[in-house]
Amino acid sequence: MTVDRMKQYFRNRELGLQCTVSEYAVLLPLVEHRGKLCLLYETRAETLVGHQPGEVCFPGGRREKGEKPVDTALRETWEELGIPAGDIEVIAPLDVVQDISDRVIYPFLAAITPEGTEKLQASEAEVKNTFFVPLDYLLDYEEEVYRYPVRFEADDSFPFERMGFPKDYPWRSGWMDVPIYEYEGHFIWGLTGRMTRWLLDHLRAMAETWEEEEP
Repeated sequence: MTVDRMKQYFRNRELGLQCTVSEYAVLLPLVEHRGKLCLLYETRAETLVGHQPGEVCFPGGRREKGEKPVDTALRETWEELGIPAGDIEVIAPLDVVQDISDRVIYPFLAAITPEGTEKLQASEAEVKNTFFVPLDYLLDYEEEVYRYPVRFEADDSFPFERMGFPKDYPWRSGWMDVPIYEYEGHFIWGLTGRMTRWLLDHLRAMAETWEEEEP
């Protein structure tokens, strides 16, 4: 073990987030539908086991070894929706998401070509249905936001006494927001709701910037 070996290792590795158990990537697909710019969502098949069946989500999945996150998002979109990478323009990576189970999600905003939209064919094994939600609708929506506490709970096996700390040690706690959007009987919530909310906040900020720059 030498400093030179450490330089070689750490300077050539891709940065990530510490304590990550698994990595995923998703695509936030923008689609022109019936004359409106929309976000494309899917509902997971009810037959999926251990993958939150029946919930609304964006296309995406687990990152494979040696795969770049953007390639994961494109591959999963192809596998789930039948839209090839050639019909997808990746606009930009968005802020990375880490949830309380130490999963990390890499979201990418992308535009689907009209040809890609026509090729849309959801995988029966993974997708129950797909639907389009106009951005104008989401931007005007009075979202519901619920909050729940995230706290550390230590049992008797935690070595407080050995470490010299009291059992009522003031652990830091936090909160998790759960935004909910409803559209034609579909409920967008959880991590998908959080990513949707993040995008909408930035679209509003973008619009305000443009208004300030206009003469």
